[in-house]
Amino acid sequence: MSKEALTLPMVNALFCKELRELIATKSFWVMLVVLCPLVGFSFMEAVFLYGNAGESIMGNELLLGRLSPLEGVVVPTFSAMYMSEVFLFPFVAIRLLGVEKQFGSLKFLLQVTPSLLAPIFVKVITALLAFTVSLLPAAAAIAAWHSMGGYWNSQEILVLVLGHFLFALLIASIAFFSVAVTDSPQTAAIVTLTFTISSWVLEFAGQNQSTLNSVSWLSMTAHLRLFESALFSLQTVLGFLTASMAFLLLSAIWLRAADNLQQKFSKSLLLMVGVSIAAFIAHESFYFKDYSENRINSFHPQNEAELRKLNKPLRIEIHLDPDDSLAVDYERTFLSKLRRVVKDFKVVYVKPKEPGPNGIEDPRYGEINYDYNGVRLQIHDVGARRALEVLHFLTGTRLEGEVDSPYPGHPIKGDASKFRFLFYVLMPTFIVLLWFALQKLLKQKRGSVNYV
Repeated sequence: MSKEALTLPMVNALFCKELRELIATKSFWVMLVVLCPLVGFSFMEAVFLYGNAGESIMGNELLLGRLSPLEGVVVPTFSAMYMSEVFLFPFVAIRLLGVEKQFGSLKFLLQVTPSLLAPIFVKVITALLAFTVSLLPAAAAIAAWHSMGGYWNSQEILVLVLGHFLFALLIASIAFFSVAVTDSPQTAAIVTLTFTISSWVLEFAGQNQSTLNSVSWLSMTAHLRLFESALFSLQTVLGFLTASMAFLLLSAIWLRAADNLQQKFSKSLLLMVGVSIAAFIAHESFYFKDYSENRINSFHPQNEAELRKLNKPLRIEIHLDPDDSLAVDYERTFLSKLRRVVKDFKVVYVKPKEPGPNGIEDPRYGEINYDYNGVRLQIHDVGARRALEVLHFLTGTRLEGEVDSPYPGHPIKGDASKFRFLFYVLMPTFIVLLWFALQKLLKQKRGSVNYV
């Protein structure tokens, strides 16, 4: 059969085929069954700890203002989704492509499609559909939280879900690439897990300022943390999409049996040039928006508008060890926010000298030097409010100091253990029954064809 131009009926036929194979895949149903108790346990523990935390600070408006259901309940609940994305979802994605490569059925697809790109992208859509279905236990947890009278912000949750979708897309793309460059689905699984575990190592390196800190930005997990704090970063979104597209295109290149090894390397190198250009464009997409209700990721809007006016180089030299508690707090409350509004900005850490035999510390310990376009100021206060005052005098911008957040906090004392039956029995049973019903339906339609 000669190759024809890709048509909508052809895409629809490919999608129906992938959907049937997904339904027949045992790893998909196992993932759903395992997720129910995993999400349920994470949710119930999070509600218990959140309720106790709210009860212990009742009456303290300052601490209540930091009590966020997103951080206390939603993100811990979705941590179960993260574990699934790392350890369970890759097997579902690998199954969609790995079996066809192992048994040579990809050759039949090439007889009816112009290239491998169409089947690969249809498989990606199918994998994302599987991931969407896997969100149902988490959605049930949010509904249970709402039924208890718990508060949740829709914008915060949408940003969080977007982050997990992008993370799942990248995991699926890496899984497909692993299938393309290995000989079996088992080896592909090991390669995919190598990517995800390496991401953990890089994130840990970034947190501890080790020798790997310079490459910690490559960690997928670290970028997911931005979405967990309800921070939308266009750089991060485009970065996830660029990396995913790169792995998918590499998959198409390395799956082509007609090309020899040299041709595959040549095409891969050419692709990397294009990816580098796309990555540079993504890096220059300097846009952030804080969707957290308590604005934990950003300054007051008036101050942000003033800081965006800074168009000269800003350099801050800090005489502290990066792991020092003062430096960590200063990074969290001021520097991380400043990086999102001032583009030409650099931070330099200078480690203090060790105390001498007489026990006297470095006299420059805790010193902070601000340099804006050659104008310098020096202080020893690492507080965010004081830092804004320094920038006010140094740059001439009208920074009024941070206004206390009107966010009231949402304490609630509730018992989520009543939902154990839902997550531990009812939902897993329903999934198992649905699996049996769909398997029977598939066998009736396909003439007793049994999918492994």
